[in-house]
Amino acid sequence: MRYYKIYVDNTRELYTYEDRENKYEIGDRVIVSFRGKQRTGLIIAQDTDEERAYKVLPIQKIVENSIKLSESYIKLLVWIKNYYMSSYEQVITAAIPSGLSIKYESFYFPRDIEEFLKTDIIDGELREYFKKRVTVTKGALTKNFGLDLINALIKMELLLREGKANITLNYSKKEELEEKEKSVYEYFKKRERVKEESLEKLFSKKELEKLLKSGDLRLEKLIKSEEEKVVEDIDEEIESRDKQLNEEQEKAKMDILTGKESFFLLKGITGSGKTEVYISIIKSAFNEGKGSIFLVPEISLTPQMIDRFKEEFKENIAILHSKLTQSERAKEWYDIYSGRKKVVLGVRSAIFAPVQNLGYIFLDEEHETTYKQDNNPRYNAKQVAIKRVELEGAKLVLGSATPSIESFYFAQKGIFKLIELKNRYNNAFLPEVEIVDMKGEESLYFSKRLLDEIRKTLLKGEQVLLLLNRKGYSTYIQCKDCGHVEECSHCSIKYSYYASQGVLKCNYCGRVKRYTGQCSKCGSKNLIHSGKGVERVEEEIKKYFDVRVIRVDSEMSKDREFFEKMYYDFLDKKYDIMVGTQLISKGLHFPDVTLVGVVNADTILNFPDFRAGEKTYQLVTQVAGRAGRGDKRGRVIVQTYQSEHPVFKRVKTNDYEGFYKEEIYNRELLEYPPFSKTLNIGISSKYEKYLEEFVKDFFRDIKYENVEMYGPMRSMVYKVKDRFRYNIFIKGNIKEINIFKKKLKLKLTNYEKNDKIRIVVDVDPINLI
Repeated sequence: MRYYKIYVDNTRELYTYEDRENKYEIGDRVIVSFRGKQRTGLIIAQDTDEERAYKVLPIQKIVENSIKLSESYIKLLVWIKNYYMSSYEQVITAAIPSGLSIKYESFYFPRDIEEFLKTDIIDGELREYFKKRVTVTKGALTKNFGLDLINALIKMELLLREGKANITLNYSKKEELEEKEKSVYEYFKKRERVKEESLEKLFSKKELEKLLKSGDLRLEKLIKSEEEKVVEDIDEEIESRDKQLNEEQEKAKMDILTGKESFFLLKGITGSGKTEVYISIIKSAFNEGKGSIFLVPEISLTPQMIDRFKEEFKENIAILHSKLTQSERAKEWYDIYSGRKKVVLGVRSAIFAPVQNLGYIFLDEEHETTYKQDNNPRYNAKQVAIKRVELEGAKLVLGSATPSIESFYFAQKGIFKLIELKNRYNNAFLPEVEIVDMKGEESLYFSKRLLDEIRKTLLKGEQVLLLLNRKGYSTYIQCKDCGHVEECSHCSIKYSYYASQGVLKCNYCGRVKRYTGQCSKCGSKNLIHSGKGVERVEEEIKKYFDVRVIRVDSEMSKDREFFEKMYYDFLDKKYDIMVGTQLISKGLHFPDVTLVGVVNADTILNFPDFRAGEKTYQLVTQVAGRAGRGDKRGRVIVQTYQSEHPVFKRVKTNDYEGFYKEEIYNRELLEYPPFSKTLNIGISSKYEKYLEEFVKDFFRDIKYENVEMYGPMRSMVYKVKDRFRYNIFIKGNIKEINIFKKKLKLKLTNYEKNDKIRIVVDVDPINLI
């Protein structure tokens, strides 16, 4: 008899239930009685307590057609729950799609001869007997060794064609088994397994039960899947499409494949061919029967990546992203869980894909902040990948031209193995970067230098990318007569104006109202549009050049097919200039783009965040890498009002190591990650005065002397969706932060029933707003 701790759906704690027949396992979905009602639950762990002061109810049964999670997968979910201070409900909901139903089929299998050979029957004299003989009659064996042994040996014929036996049995009709028994064996000669219903139509249930009892047959329930021939066809095509890697790429591949390390950082300059290294490793793993997970920051931005993977892996690739419907997501998950699909391409949530025999996890553009979930559970896919690799014995490959400071630090310390690609593929040149100071320019949008380069590029029939990391037309509108600024009534944030839609929109709560062109306070039409966005840049560039311009931002990406169409239209040169936000900096490959212009490189740099310099360097370097990726030389014009800033000096010379040394020095001096761990506690309420008093008491209640605590302080955006917000920021070493988290968890239970307050803990925060 065993006892298990079970998560009962839609509850907060684990509950102990009894396994009276010892037939359940960790990871099973089961039915239990909970407060007088039947509820479903998930077995999380064994309960090893020797004494219980309460009555323990039995597990009733397995949930029909349910998934069974592996023990390592359950450990991963438990770790996420504890590390990110979430609930089981939040973690399980994030990891496993709703509406997932697994279909099973039952199969009869003949007794495996390899298992038979492990028994004590074949030993001693029998081994010696077969050393001198190839053909043996049943009568001779029966005389010497008995009938039970002979019945088992007959089935060795089934495995001769596989080379698993080197004996031929030769017996006459008078020595045959009983007719029914013989026909079952004959039926299995050309079959490794037979569906339960198929075999039971051909042979009596009584006879099959006899063979099951003797161990000559076994009945096993398997996940319903496609025919395995599909996989075999794919294997052949994968081999035939293998592309030749250059010497640098081949070395990187072999270092990862043969390395004993578990964690690798592949630092390759933009255009160095990291993707080809990834694909080659995934193919090698596939041909060894191992699965892979490949994560990208944003699936809709990489149509060429999707096409490349589909070209290589055909039907054996599952694609997971937020735009899938629940049924589409469940189907992909089922194909992965069943083992039919061994390669997964997706965004951060794909880290939970139940890949069979996981060999590799890849994080492309590992520095991207989109790998961090911004609602509960607030997990970071990179950190989850590290833990999953540890649990499953796989390997993790982090790839980027501009690695995060933390990742490069771990590579320098030998925690990650650093592998570098220092040359562009096909010996293409890196673009030349020029920094332009905008303080002396007449235009707020384009320097004379940038306009001149755009003109030259267009005359040569080449293409241009222009980056401004702000969507919309303007970030706020102010009345010139009364001074009123249009602001969201539900959030302490100014409305952004979207000219393409004719609306004012709050970028926090999503509230939209029609733009009338008049001040909502005094009715004046004398309005000032301040804080330029990509729509305004699109409008302004058309004043200078009568060419085809396409705009790319997150508003456009809401159209499911937009990015794929945009990519191929621009690739086919249906447009001359692309204007976009940071979305255009990620992974796009356009051979005819020879000029990239960064309209205002200061938007992130001026943000009050210790990662502001890092994010600016990464964004500008990444978008610069879109230029000159073919056989044409590229140029990059970076416009800034802070041309002497160290970040831009390093961008100009493509000096990541120099930037890293300056940044890591400051991080250590100020004790920021990777030299510390951080937490951000957000407290919100609809009642402002109540919140002001509450946060003071709460701060005193959770005070812990061995960590640095800052606050309580108003959030940068003080009100969102009618809730007022405060933050408490905590910083400390790993040991003390872990102690603080345990203390904090206990304290938080005291506030669970306070419906006036909402408390959210963000572990390893990326966004401090």
